[in-house]
Amino acid sequence: MATASTPATSTDPLRLKRWLGLQGGGFALLLLASFASAVYWGIAVERQQHLREEVRRLAATAASQLPLIVHEFHEEGNSHKFRPDQVVLAGEDAIRQKLRWYDRAGRLVQEQGNLELPPTPPPGPRPGLIWRTWSGGLALWQPVFTRPLHGSSQASQLGGYVQVGLSDRAVEAELARLRRGLLLGTITAVLVALVVGRSMLRSSLAPLQRQVHSLQRFTADASHELRHPLTLIRTLLASAPTAAESAGTAGAGPGPLLARLDLLAARMANLLDDLLLLARHEQSLGEGASQRGQWRRFDLLELLDDLLELYGTRAAERGVRLQLESPQPELDVWGEPERLQRLFTNVLVNAIRHSPSGATVTVRTGRQAGRLRVEIIDSGEGIAAADRERVFERFWRGAPASGAADRGE
Repeated sequence: MATASTPATSTDPLRLKRWLGLQGGGFALLLLASFASAVYWGIAVERQQHLREEVRRLAATAASQLPLIVHEFHEEGNSHKFRPDQVVLAGEDAIRQKLRWYDRAGRLVQEQGNLELPPTPPPGPRPGLIWRTWSGGLALWQPVFTRPLHGSSQASQLGGYVQVGLSDRAVEAELARLRRGLLLGTITAVLVALVVGRSMLRSSLAPLQRQVHSLQRFTADASHELRHPLTLIRTLLASAPTAAESAGTAGAGPGPLLARLDLLAARMANLLDDLLLLARHEQSLGEGASQRGQWRRFDLLELLDDLLELYGTRAAERGVRLQLESPQPELDVWGEPERLQRLFTNVLVNAIRHSPSGATVTVRTGRQAGRLRVEIIDSGEGIAAADRERVFERFWRGAPASGAADRGE
């Protein structure tokens, strides 16, 4: 059997606000990133299509020049000279473009432009269009067929090939500017969404936050105020034998009814102490207060030893022996001793309550994987395996598991 008063999760509106803000920011980022990707992909595809159309137009221009260039190549003894009216590329176009003319055997006849092209594909038995994409841009290898004379029955014949290349540097520069603009716009939009969303969440959750804090303060105040009448009741119950003696019934004692009332009052006092501790803890978390401000360095072994001495009488009444095991004579830690004492008290009292007569409850300290480990080991009935996940639910009590060992850390 085990009891616990530590909440598994916190319903603090501040944490809820942070979670909603992060969720909203993540959704806005995902939405804007998807929109920006779609816009970029659409523009990139459009630019590539324009680049391909420009290559086709350039190839058509080069193909119209091929018969004349091949004719002069063979007539003038393989000379690579052009007349002025045959110049296709000049100025900036000569830098970002490349034209090559080949005869039907695949021999280079003439070329213009300074752009580096990918390797020339060998002429095949069935020539066709070959597109090439490389780091410099887009290239097209295209066969050129000569048309027969008007009225001739001959089919079109292969007249040669043209290879055209066009640099995509301007397109890549434009797409790079587009990427930077979309990235900057996405980041700006997400930041604006976070700021505006945080302000809206703060305004919408402010009433809920005030109600939660009011409830926490009410719980703390009610627990604090109820302790006084309970203390008075226990005082009156303790003085009941004295009142009986004054009435001439000495030795009668308080009776079973008064003893039971005193036990119930003690349990209610412990419950109020738990409520007060829980309310203060949640209120400090809700206000965002740092608990480290109340931390200090102390000897954990001394705290555990005092605890065993304090509950030694109760353990002896049940026939239970308490012992402390530690490989070190001192164990200095940094923390809040009052809360740690309350934590170990709950586990130790639970171990004493559920240990059989003649058993031993051992408090053992040690280190594991660089962390301090404190074990409170008893030989009680333990907690059922199906209920161990619920140990830290508020005020939960589980059914005992026979034969199971109870260990608290």
